[in-house]
Amino acid sequence: MSRPVVLVHGAWGGSWSWERVVPLLEAAGHRVAAVDLPSIDADPADPPGLYDDAAAVGAAIDALGEPVVLCGHSYGGMVITAAAAGRDDVERLVYLCAFQPDDGESLFALTGNAPAPWIRVLDDGRTIPDREHSLRTGYADCDEQTRVACIDRLRPQVARPFTETIEHAAWHDIPSTYVVCSQDASLPPSVQRDVFAPRATSSVELDASHSPMHSQPNAVAAILESA
Repeated sequence: MSRPVVLVHGAWGGSWSWERVVPLLEAAGHRVAAVDLPSIDADPADPPGLYDDAAAVGAAIDALGEPVVLCGHSYGGMVITAAAAGRDDVERLVYLCAFQPDDGESLFALTGNAPAPWIRVLDDGRTIPDREHSLRTGYADCDEQTRVACIDRLRPQVARPFTETIEHAAWHDIPSTYVVCSQDASLPPSVQRDVFAPRATSSVELDASHSPMHSQPNAVAAILESA
């Protein structure tokens, strides 16, 4: 049975992050919405927060008009956790090497209350990953052309969403699947397995780095279809 799918990118990304997955899902007969989060490339003088990002996802769900599978990558896991809370039109949450926070947790709280050492803080307070780190780790199992093309499209993100806490974690009420990426050098696989996967209804593993949407789009599409 076809089921609409809403895809939520990670920090510094965009809807383009899913460009290899969307055609596969559409070819299988699914309606797909890939969201652009407002905290990316935003005005640091009036920064959107986590719940602004969640509202953008909620609007995409509303536009589809029927129950959806909601998938978040990396930081996108924070967003789907907030966006799906209290809704009855999200059938399953899929966390793709993503943060799966509990009530009262923020992304910074889950990462030691400080940016990772490979995250650059710009003069205006926005953040962006170090380019060399991203080349080595974020897209490690992608070909060089893909790595460069993706990194060139990353944009600064305001820091406010990283410090805001989850009021109610939707996965307490909605079935969820956690996808552990066993070669991930950005969000350690041990954290994915030991902290987040036990919170999910089920879990699977991919032998992939932190961007399986680019390196293994067929596998990601298959997981979403099975959800």
